[in-house]
Formats: sequence, C-alpha cells, structure tokens
Amino acid sequence: METDQKQKRSLRGERFFRWRGRDVSRVENLSDIVFALSLTLIVASAVPASFAELQALWREFIAVGVCFALVLLIWSKHHAYFRRYDLEDGTTLFLNSAVLFLIMVFAYPLKFLATFLVTFFTRGYTSGEQIGAVMTFEQTGMMVTIYAAGYAAVFGLFALLYAHALRRADVLELSEPEKEMTRLEVRQGVAAVVISMAAIALAWIFPAHLTPFAGGVYFLIGPVMAWLSSRARKRAETYEAAGGAVS
Repeated sequence: METDQKQKRSLRGERFFRWRGRDVSRVENLSDIVFALSLTLIVASAVPASFAELQALWREFIAVGVCFALVLLIWSKHHAYFRRYDLEDGTTLFLNSAVLFLIMVFAYPLKFLATFLVTFFTRGYTSGEQIGAVMTFEQTGMMVTIYAAGYAAVFGLFALLYAHALRRADVLELSEPEKEMTRLEVRQGVAAVVISMAAIALAWIFPAHLTPFAGGVYFLIGPVMAWLSSRARKRAETYEAAGGAVS
C-alpha cells in the first residue's frame, strides 16, 4: 500500500512534492521561449568554409555541450518551481523576469567563456602571447568577476523565489517535507552565491597569472550541493515517517 502511494506521488510530481501546477501558464510559455532563444544564440555559429574548419568544430561542440548543460540545469529548476507552487503573483513575476533577463544577457558571454576554456585546456594557452590573442592575464580577474557575479545573480534569484514560496507556505498548504525541500533550494542558492563571492575574492587576491585558477573554487559546487541535499532528504524522510507525507 505504501509503495503504491509513493508511486502515485512520483507520477504526479516528486516524492516529497505534490505538484500544484498542471497547465502551462503564459509566464512559463514566455520563459520557455526565452530559454529556447538563448540556446539558439549559443548554438548559432558561422558555417565552416573549409574541411579544416569543420574538423576544428569539435571544440565548439564541447563548448556548446557545456553551455547546454548549464542552461538545462537552470531550466529544470525553473520548471520545478512552477510545477511545485504554481505561483503567479507580482513577486514571482518580477523575480522570474529578472532570471529571464540574465539568461538572455549571458547567452553570448557564456558561449565565449566555454569556447575559451575548452580551447585553453585542449590547445594549451600557456604563454602570455598565446592567451593574449583572446585576452591578457590581467583581464582574467575581471572575467572571473563578471561570470561569477552572473552565476551568483541567477541562483541568488532562485533562492529568493523559493524563499518567497516558503513565506506562502500556509496559502500553498505545504507539508513539512515540502517545506524542508523548499528550504533546501534556498540553502543551495545561498551556497552558490557564497562560492561565487569566494571566486571573485580569489580572482583579485591571486597574482595576474594565477587568476584563471580562481574559478577552480566552483569544483566545490558538486560536493556542497550533494551534502545539503542529503541532509534535507533525511529530514524530509523523518517528517514523512512521522506523518507529514504529501497527501
């Protein structure tokens, strides 16, 4: 019986969430258009004029894959938010609009960064002359600052969106497991902001030739998010076992 209930919850949403959003709203339609346009801008490139240029496209394929993965991650968080809460109030519309604006603004810069990094690690920009064709080492500190600020802004806005949903918990009739998983999204957003601020600080502390490695702090994202998720799921399971399961 318990297994059947879990399967039913899984079919209509997630284990710890009852999806409140069923129909795709106009807000989501607009959002999907923006995401699709951003992906188009990322994928778009000049047609190869020779076979040698065609062979060199493998680096661009990798760069596009990295961009696609990041945009898909943001889209999945966006999709889950509207399925979970189905909020369309003024605060949600404002924060959602800010997220969409940042996605549009960072489409080309994201493609530039991904292409640069793939080329950097596969071709070997080791000297000032080589990297100078794209940027100088003195400019990498500003580059890290710009991208880290953009990353922090996007996931900081998601933290605000989920914090807003948490404030509407009574109206939304969120169960205790749902509240805990909502808090998880807020904590993960805050963690993304903190890690981004650390990257910016390191970019300005490190000597010019080491500033590209300031972005290495983002390798903490995976372990930190997994740790926060593990703790939240254990608490949600405790609430569920105590009778706070989603109805």
